[in-house]
Amino acid sequence: MSTSATAGMPSDFETRLSAYLDGEANDDARHDIEALLVNDPTARAAHDALKRGAETGRRMFDDMLREPVPLAMVRTIKNTAPPRKAVRLPDAPRRRLHLRPTLAQAASAAALLFVIGGALGYVVGTYPSVPDMPRVPSTETDARDWLDDIVSSYRLYTRHREHPVEMGADRPADILDWLTTNTGVGFRIPDLSESGLTFLGARLVSTQGRPSGMLLYKRTDGDGDFIAITFVKSRPDTSRPVEDIRADTGLVTWSTPLATYVIVGPSAAADLDDIAGKAAGLI
Repeated sequence: MSTSATAGMPSDFETRLSAYLDGEANDDARHDIEALLVNDPTARAAHDALKRGAETGRRMFDDMLREPVPLAMVRTIKNTAPPRKAVRLPDAPRRRLHLRPTLAQAASAAALLFVIGGALGYVVGTYPSVPDMPRVPSTETDARDWLDDIVSSYRLYTRHREHPVEMGADRPADILDWLTTNTGVGFRIPDLSESGLTFLGARLVSTQGRPSGMLLYKRTDGDGDFIAITFVKSRPDTSRPVEDIRADTGLVTWSTPLATYVIVGPSAAADLDDIAGKAAGLI
């Protein structure tokens, strides 16, 4: 047989390997395959490829079985008139044909189906997979998700009025080193006492999977509302302050070439813009 005729046929080892994976190999063949897999990296690679191909083919077949019947076909079946009853005539006596394959014919047919199935699984397993195309995020979606994360963190931690921060205001040097190392943003802790705010401490939060710093303040008068300054590296959406309200929470955002900052507080607070102006000059 020519080389071109046998190029697409699986080798004897691949046939024996398929039988091993399907649990159809006898004890001697199984021991031989297992010994070969331990000592031969090429055999292990073929085993892994054939196994992946078989699993992929099985998943594809299962997915085909789970596909719903098209609605047009269902309507056609429902609207089709039932067949007319046929008058059954007595069958003429005829000789019965007993189609019973021999053992050799059955074995040949089973071997042929096994070889075809193994070759198909091998081809599917070794076919290069198409890499997933990277998703290009929308700028509006990113901004929305990022600010929503900030609002969620603010609302979550300010509920714990007795312990809203991870590191207290009595450790300013540690706060500067901790948040600068984790966020990559160099900053100073603004003194906002002229705005009636007392610095409580800091937290490290996650905004859209990126580490962000949160400096937390509390009003010294009134209801003792919490005001937070949150910052994250490299989000220069705008340089001018932008005000927003989300989930009864007020936001004032501004950016520098290296970071973006957000003042967060109750939406009823009328001085968030003034606080943002003072913080921008001090941080």
